[in-house]
This record gives sequence, C-alpha cells and structure tokens, in this order.
Amino acid sequence: MVSTSTAPGQVTIAAVKPTGGAITQTITATTATLLQQCVANTGNSTACQASLNGGGSGGSSGANGNTISVAKGIDAGISSVYSAVNSGISGGTPIPTVSGDASGYTSNQAVTAAVTPDFLTVYSALFSLPTRAELNQALHAISAEPYASMQSVALEAMEQFRVNALTLSKGDKAIRLWSEVKACRLEDGTLVPADNAQRPMNCKPSPGSQASRWSLLIDATNTQASLNGSNDLASLDYNIFQSSYGLQYDASKQWSLGAAFGYGQANLYNYQYANSTIKSNTYSGGFWAVYRPSEQWRISGLLGYMNLQYASSRALGFGGLNRMAQANWAGQGLTSAIEAEYQWIFGPNKADRNAIRLKPKTYFSYSLHSQGSFSESGADSLIYGIGLTLEAPVQVTTATRLIPRFSVAYEYDFNGNATEEHSLQSSFAQLPALGSIQVVGQNRGANDLNVALSLELETSNQLSLYSGVAGSFLSQGSELSYGGGLRWRFGGNR
Repeated sequence: MVSTSTAPGQVTIAAVKPTGGAITQTITATTATLLQQCVANTGNSTACQASLNGGGSGGSSGANGNTISVAKGIDAGISSVYSAVNSGISGGTPIPTVSGDASGYTSNQAVTAAVTPDFLTVYSALFSLPTRAELNQALHAISAEPYASMQSVALEAMEQFRVNALTLSKGDKAIRLWSEVKACRLEDGTLVPADNAQRPMNCKPSPGSQASRWSLLIDATNTQASLNGSNDLASLDYNIFQSSYGLQYDASKQWSLGAAFGYGQANLYNYQYANSTIKSNTYSGGFWAVYRPSEQWRISGLLGYMNLQYASSRALGFGGLNRMAQANWAGQGLTSAIEAEYQWIFGPNKADRNAIRLKPKTYFSYSLHSQGSFSESGADSLIYGIGLTLEAPVQVTTATRLIPRFSVAYEYDFNGNATEEHSLQSSFAQLPALGSIQVVGQNRGANDLNVALSLELETSNQLSLYSGVAGSFLSQGSELSYGGGLRWRFGGNR
C-alpha cells in the first residue's frame, strides 16, 4: 500500500501515479512473488494459487504497458480517497458498490479526493475480481489501446484512397466522354476535324464521334485484413471499403488534371483483449496532375484529404459491472504522393494496342492522421515503393479483348517500424485530476509486399467489365482486397 499521509487530491495523485499501488503491483509482480505474499497474509496456498492462475505464462502477469498505465491512474485515484478518509473527511451521500451495497465511502470524500462517486463504484467492481487474469481483462477493457490501433486502420484507408485515385488517373477504369463532330477519317483511323487546316483536300467530312478531353472515373475496392500483436499489444481485424468517383481533363498530350470524391468505411473489430469495436464513415477528396514528357514516361502527383466520422463501443463487464461505453468523434487525414512510371512495349509495332506491356514504377507517399479528441504521436506514414505491372491483351474476337494484368510491388514505411507504434494521450472520463495516460497501439510494420491480378473483358469499343484481387503481406499481418466494376464509353466509335 502506498502511503497516503499526503493531502488528498492532486498532491497524493501526483505522488502515487508514477509508480502505482496495489493494482499495479498485482499485475506487474511475478507469480512467485505474489504467491509468497498471499500465503504469508492468508496461510491458504491453494486459494492463493487459484487466484493467480491464468494471469500469464512463465511468471508473466499478462499485462502490457497500456494496462499498467491504467492501473497506475486508478491506484492514484483510490490513494487520494484513502488520504481523504485518513484526513477525517466524512458526510455526504453514501456511495454504493455495483451490487448496491455500501462501499464505505461518501460523496464528500470523493469530491475532496478529486474523483467521482462512479470512480469508486467501478473500483469496487475491480476490487471484487477473484483472479489476476480477470483483473487484467478488466483493465484491457478500460484501456484506450483500440483507439491507438485504429490509427493504423485510418492511415491504411487514406492509402487506399491514394492508390485508387492514382489508378483512376491512368484511365484503365475511365468512362470516356464523347462528342459528335464532322471529321475526315484517315487510312490509319485517325479523325481530322473538318475545321482543321491540315485536313486532306480530297477528304469529305462526315458525321462521327470522337473522344472528348473529359473522362468519368469510377472505382470500388473492399479490403479485409488482420494485424498480429507485437510487444504484448492486441491483435485485431479491420475492414476498409473505398469507392471513388471523379473527372479527368486532358489539357494536352503531355498534361492531364483530375479530381475525385470518395466515400467508404473503415472498421476495427475482433480486438483480442476486449469486446471493443470502432467504426467510421470516410469522406475523401483529392486532385492530381499527370505529366507525360514522352510516350514511355508518366509522372503523377496527388494531394488528398479525408474526413473520418467515428463511432465506438466498449463492453465493460466485470465484477458485476455491465456497461456499454459508446463515443462519437471526428478525425482528419491528409495524404500526398508522387509516382513515376515507364512503359516498355514489346514487339515491332509500338502502336499495336494488343502488344505486351511492362510498366515499372516508383513512388513516395505521405499520410497524416489526427483526431481532435486525442493528442497523438506516430500517426503518420512515409512510404517508398517500387513495383511493376505486366499487361498482356488477348484479342478474342474482332470486338472482344481479354486484358489480364499482373502487378507486384514492395513498400517500406519509414514510420512503421517496431519502435514507432501509434500512440495517443487518453484520460479517464470525467476525471481530469488523474491526468492523461499515454497509450500505444499496433501498427502494420515497415514492410509490405503486394501482389495483384486483375482481368478486364472488353466486349466492344464502348463496354468493359473488370475485376481484380490483391494480397498484401505485411510485417505485422496480411490484407486481402478485391474490387470490380464497369467501364462504358458512350457516344459511338472514334
């Protein structure tokens, strides 16, 4: 027991919080140490052994840094209450336990100790837990670790928007807008507008359609993923759905400009240590520029923003307590990227649309996430990536092509290594006197190997159906993404 001879309130809280008290000792001391103390106090080795079983293996308590921080905060609060009692504070309304029995404390003591009556009710639930394993489980339910881990999911949602937007800018999933014109069609199929000064003299214009400078862009992907906990952090699953819609304008043969809006969801579930879930609706916007210095080279730049509307739920069920803690808050995100791609065309005819193409690329991206309700660190990612795509069109019939694309890429996140877990400053609800607690959450790790296969069925010059699947092998988990859609060029043939 920590001495409570200091004055109740901030003085005692500040003195106890750095090291904690009884709860902290229970979850951090070795099983052998606690067993020896318990037997010395009770003389019942069988009961002592039973109360300590299941707390961990090899003498470990099963606690992590997050639960230890929570325990220290709770110990500081209850020590302040003990100090108020020792100071002779009494009176006020009796504070009940979870079962409705008298806790032995009063509202005046709680106020003097700078805690709330409900803090003492929850403490009585913790105090009644018979085993260390149950105490650890309860502290995990109280901890804000899921909120810190959610930063990994939010950063990946922004990366998904970045990937989808840059994919759209390549035009593979573009709905080309067409316009009716009078033009001459040359022997190679090129259309020359009637008002073009270079129109051949022997060519009589006729009505036709040609592609405009505008393209309508669409895409949708869904990702299922699992993160494996490291350094005693919890494992978890997450899901990201992202749809994107935009327009691209071809200002010239060298330059294109585009913008997109995205809607999706990013959800955390199957949290290992507690019944906690976090869901969010995501709203994204971004614009990009594409520069083609030659037929082979393509350079793209992107800036994007994401708004995340969060809703969370945590089940607090221990020691007779049965509550569902729920919260709603907002997050913001920024993402940016620059990518360079080169196109190799195999075969003597470089203009052959059925030629095999190999497209190596390299890129940098940076994403930053913030939540107004938390003070965060490690909530960003700086990624360098290299990859290549192999495209091998197959002419099935005169009007039908099958276009398989195989891609492989490697990414390294400079901010995703094991010493850069996502962290945030949390606090006990309605207990400002206990101060903030630093909580860390699982990241995705530094390395990501991505393999993707997509297939496009072009049934005519106007209509294509496409689908794709991709797998990511992360340092701390894995992802499976899939998507599909339709590309429709309307307005007739060129």
